[in-house]
Amino acid sequence: MTSVRLRAVGDVLLWIRNDKKPFALIQHELRQKDLLFGNLETVLSESGTESRKRWVNTTPPEAGEHLKDAGFDILSVANNHTLDMGREGFEKTLEGLETRGIAYIGGARGDDPPGGLVVERNGIRLGFLGYTSGRFRSPPGVTVSKLKRKAIINDIRALKDRCDHIVVSLHWGIENTYYPSPGQVRLARALIDAGAALVLGHHSHTIQGLERYNNGLIAYSLGNFQFDTEIFKEQINSTMILSVDFDRHGIRDYAVTPCVINSDFQPEVAEGRTRELVQHWIGKCSDRVQNGEVNRQWWFEQIGEDYLTYNLESYRYRIRQHGLAPLVECGVWLLTPFCLNCYAGLIRRRLRQRHAGGQA
Repeated sequence: MTSVRLRAVGDVLLWIRNDKKPFALIQHELRQKDLLFGNLETVLSESGTESRKRWVNTTPPEAGEHLKDAGFDILSVANNHTLDMGREGFEKTLEGLETRGIAYIGGARGDDPPGGLVVERNGIRLGFLGYTSGRFRSPPGVTVSKLKRKAIINDIRALKDRCDHIVVSLHWGIENTYYPSPGQVRLARALIDAGAALVLGHHSHTIQGLERYNNGLIAYSLGNFQFDTEIFKEQINSTMILSVDFDRHGIRDYAVTPCVINSDFQPEVAEGRTRELVQHWIGKCSDRVQNGEVNRQWWFEQIGEDYLTYNLESYRYRIRQHGLAPLVECGVWLLTPFCLNCYAGLIRRRLRQRHAGGQA
């Protein structure tokens, strides 16, 4: 039976070390596909209006050649770094992809929401949509698709008549966390119910679980793929390649290839004991989601401390650099309902640890 193999990876930064080619150790694996998808977590430009944030992700325009050499067919530009160099940087990124024959989703020139992308391979048409969460405003003349439930469902319904199966890319969730929130689980399942066949998540910089739901598949986070892992306190270096085989009826099969990111920021296929550990972790995360064990109270206990610490460090940096405005923003943020839930989760976790220590 006719089929299409989509291979998908998470965040791609294109920063390199020791003049190594970023995909040299994984290229043989990436080429085993009909389509290769990833999230471009950088701007292909070093000029433009730099954002006032802690991490500004830029690479020289010529770094786009690495994407072409690796065989990327489609990249999402809907993420929290795509406007790091303003409109100029965003437009140069789109130009860099277009000149190399790489399609993109989640952003476009103009002030209207980007439409879906339809790609045909082996007589099967796959439709792609991309969105990002976060508070931002697209500058005039360009648009980045925001993650809004109603709009995504409407886009899925509008795209269904143009393709056989729909893939939705979501840059979402909380950084440095290992499980999706209950809200993410509900949203992903709603998108499958609305007609999507595959949901591809990223942004957390960690691998999260996979879930086979109804006739679809959800990958809550594919993790970093080609990335500087040293900017994270735990130096998370596990990642994966997700392979999904579509036939005319839907997803026929899927598989995960465990990978690691080395000290030169290059992904490579994991071997031996390391491969077993990555596979075990993916299974553990997947089981917790599939078994309905990710509830609101438990989730805030898991993410509260790391979320508060990571964001306070970012605010401290911005306050030192820019003064009053981020200080006021930080004060408001500390009183948001989300932060209040994090405080409560942190307190519950500390009390539970103290109680367990007292019983030991």
